[in-house]
Amino acid sequence: MSVAGLLAGCGHDKKNEEVKVRSVMTVLPQNRQESAVKNFSGVVKENSTVSLSFRTPGQISRILVKEGSRVRRGQLVATLDTKDYQLQVDAAQTQYDQLKNEVERLRKLHEINGLPGNDFEKATSGLKQLSIQLQNAKNQLSYTQLTAPVDGTIQKVNFEEAEMVSAGLPVMDLIDTRSMEVEVNMPDDVYRLLANTTEAYCLAAGQRYTLHKKSVLAKADANQLFTVKYAIDGQLSAGVNVDVYIEIGGSETLSGLSIPAHAIFEDGGTPYVWVVEKGDVVKRHAIELSGVDSEGMAVVVSGISANDRVVKAGVKALHEGDKVKVVTQHNSNVGDLL
Repeated sequence: MSVAGLLAGCGHDKKNEEVKVRSVMTVLPQNRQESAVKNFSGVVKENSTVSLSFRTPGQISRILVKEGSRVRRGQLVATLDTKDYQLQVDAAQTQYDQLKNEVERLRKLHEINGLPGNDFEKATSGLKQLSIQLQNAKNQLSYTQLTAPVDGTIQKVNFEEAEMVSAGLPVMDLIDTRSMEVEVNMPDDVYRLLANTTEAYCLAAGQRYTLHKKSVLAKADANQLFTVKYAIDGQLSAGVNVDVYIEIGGSETLSGLSIPAHAIFEDGGTPYVWVVEKGDVVKRHAIELSGVDSEGMAVVVSGISANDRVVKAGVKALHEGDKVKVVTQHNSNVGDLL
């Protein structure tokens, strides 16, 4: 056979070579504008714990509450022995009354020019000093009464009656129940979307309580969780576990199209997906991502549309312009793997 014949024969075989068709699975991107409800476990905690202490030292004469007692703001909870403080008040009052009468007598003399002005000023100045001493003694007496600064529950009583205490030493601890709060730990993908919260509530004993975001600890703990505190509309006991539901609405962060993360591949640092186009051939589309959620779904903000058939299985074996056959998922194809 001639060389021309051989070349002709080779060309004929290549021309008739069958084009290989690869099987793939596709998915339509899902719109992420809809709201999403996230569920977490939360713990009810007190707004704060207040340590109650006397402003003056003394011996405790009465403790009027016990651990677990509910108290109202201004309610008397403990007293000191007042005998010594009452004596100081009585002594200061006696001195003040004596000097006050003396000043009144000197005032009359001063008015008829029978007393030099300098002597009268000294007397009135002394009366003012005694007035201050008397008020201080009365203040010290009032400090022997310990009252609750806020509504709350007595958590712990640290002393017994007849014990001596110093000024400022905590006598008891009070849980501030004016507004309880729920503490929730959440992952980063939800933490970043908190600004888009449309509603937050918790369920306890079958009852629903509205929550209001109060504070966010902007640093993850050892488990990569962020602590968020919510104020509660209503009263719940501290330490109770509740189910917390946070509804996150459409936003710039949430908007986009959701596809399986394993449908994405990279080339030169740029993320791409394969899209099955007219004639069942694939073309790669460069995409822009806003992140991957906790369910493994990637959120795409540009590069594809909701009507594109994105290849979700068989990605690695494809090349630009490949002919493909779209197949449906079989029951034995667990995890969308071919």
